[in-house]
Amino acid sequence: MSEADRLIALTEQDLAIARAEKTLEELPEKLAVLQLRKRLKEIETVRDRAKAYCRKAESMVARSNDEASAVQAKIDTEQEKVISGEVTNPKELQNLTRELDALKRRKDVIEFEELGLMEKAEVGAAQLAKVEEALAEGAAKEAQLIADFKAKGGELQADIAKMKKAREGIRAHMSERTLARYDSLKGSKHGIAVGVLSDGLCSACRTQIPAAEAQAILGGPEIAECPNCKRILVVRADGQ
Repeated sequence: MSEADRLIALTEQDLAIARAEKTLEELPEKLAVLQLRKRLKEIETVRDRAKAYCRKAESMVARSNDEASAVQAKIDTEQEKVISGEVTNPKELQNLTRELDALKRRKDVIEFEELGLMEKAEVGAAQLAKVEEALAEGAAKEAQLIADFKAKGGELQADIAKMKKAREGIRAHMSERTLARYDSLKGSKHGIAVGVLSDGLCSACRTQIPAAEAQAILGGPEIAECPNCKRILVVRADGQ
């Protein structure tokens, strides 16, 4: 196989690899996984907010409960004074009774507010449970989509690996100078570094080369340069 033939084979191999990689990249299962992951990220944000809400609600319930306990302890202490007969002065006893009534009213208010806080905490917990359930369902769906992608993409990946191995086999028998030129043009010419001269036409840029210039190229080396697109131009291959 000549250097010209290897250039054509290398180009065909690189184009086939690019097509296969594009197909792999655009598999519906992969796109579905990416879309699902984006949605799961959004749900995770909702979950984090729900957790923060639940923590705050639980903290408020705990503080309310502590306050109610403290008020009750004070009520118990004041009631003990009344029951024990420790306070005998009528005026002091009257003040103590008023304070007890105020403490009981305060406790009633605290307990009423605590009920409202507990309801909010329960609602938050229920919402958090729904969000966690949605995340679990999403994770299961993601696992299934990944399995489907691996099943469908596995064959493509195996084909790509074979093509890359074949490509390296071709490159191993090419000169460093040709490869350097090929790689440079491939990077700057949208992946296509080589054109073939056929009937005075460059197959890469599809430009007709003037007859006199085409004739001069045909009389030269088997590998030239397209005067229009500046790609490598294969003038003659073994099959030509």
